[in-house]
Amino acid sequence: MRKRMRFMRQIFVLCGLFAVLFSYAMFQGGFVSWFLFYSFLPFGLYSLAIAIYPFHRASVRRMIYQRRYHAGDSLTATVEVRFPFWFPFVAMAIGENHVSTLNVAQTKATIPFIWKKTFSYTYQLRELPRGEHVFTAIRLTATDFFGLVEKDSVYLLEETIIVYPRYIDMSYRKVRHYFEQGIAASSFLLHRDMTMAVGVREYAPGDRFSLVHWKASARKQQLMTKEFEERQRDDLVIVLDRTPTPLFEELVMFAASFLRATIQHGVKTGLVSVGGDRAIFPARNGEPHLQQLFYHLAKVICDSQEPFARVISNEKAYWPSTVAFCYITSYLSEEVALALSKVPGCGNKEAVFLIKEDLTREERHSLEILRRKGVHVAIISPRNMTTLRKGRDG
Repeated sequence: MRKRMRFMRQIFVLCGLFAVLFSYAMFQGGFVSWFLFYSFLPFGLYSLAIAIYPFHRASVRRMIYQRRYHAGDSLTATVEVRFPFWFPFVAMAIGENHVSTLNVAQTKATIPFIWKKTFSYTYQLRELPRGEHVFTAIRLTATDFFGLVEKDSVYLLEETIIVYPRYIDMSYRKVRHYFEQGIAASSFLLHRDMTMAVGVREYAPGDRFSLVHWKASARKQQLMTKEFEERQRDDLVIVLDRTPTPLFEELVMFAASFLRATIQHGVKTGLVSVGGDRAIFPARNGEPHLQQLFYHLAKVICDSQEPFARVISNEKAYWPSTVAFCYITSYLSEEVALALSKVPGCGNKEAVFLIKEDLTREERHSLEILRRKGVHVAIISPRNMTTLRKGRDG
């Protein structure tokens, strides 16, 4: 109704100008008055043609060239418009009418002097945020020379894209390194069969010197150490803290990195994500399971109103005692430390990844509580999480 009222108002203004100029020419007479009328006539007729042009019959389609994105990627799309018949448009504004959670200003442009029946416009959205984004419609707006008439039309073209979280390209050796840099060295993820060497690799700082493979070292002219077969000991479950925090994107990125590293290594890994919704993924491995976890992490938000300590206490009751837990959080409260320290044998079954730059006094006190219980804590600075890749195989 509002659109129809605006159309009628524009026609009324246009007809009123015609009437005023014609009346002025008839009553005033002379060259000047008729010159004004005839000079306005082609522009007025063009405006009238814009007003009655059947925009609703135009054919519009959107082409998005890629379907899988990770946070920080750029999206390129092309909008193709085919008019029902040729018309010389002096200017045409085109753009997305609405895209949830995205900046639609980047999709809009005004194209001058369209003289073709079919034209296309390509735009780019940079630095895509993680999440599910819905493209709903495209709006075309045409105007005349003086802006007297503005004709627009909206074309419903709904499409959805999923922007997955970015991840650190983390090897499983790097996962073990995080534990070794924590309060205590951890062995609950894997243990080695020291009776069977399955290969050799370059010696790295921290490797045991007694495991150096001297024959391979002499052959390659550099120190080489033995690689032993690693056997899974227990299933692993990652618990993501979804309480509101400015570091939530870093938490999600690290969770995605950790899940990818463990599952691709063959470790059965699950995920507990409790906030406004409760998502529980059993400990499994394989690419389909990883894709399911990444899909959840693409849409997850920090909307939990429940303290993380209570989430830990509630969720652990649903899992068997053989499961090992990793907690990813940006704040280590005393309540969380006490909830972890009450678990029998927690030192062998619990680990905390604290994504934090500087520790508060309470967090240092919580670390002391966990140190006495032997709980493994790795403190990771967000500034060090810089080795990123887009991840086409996440």
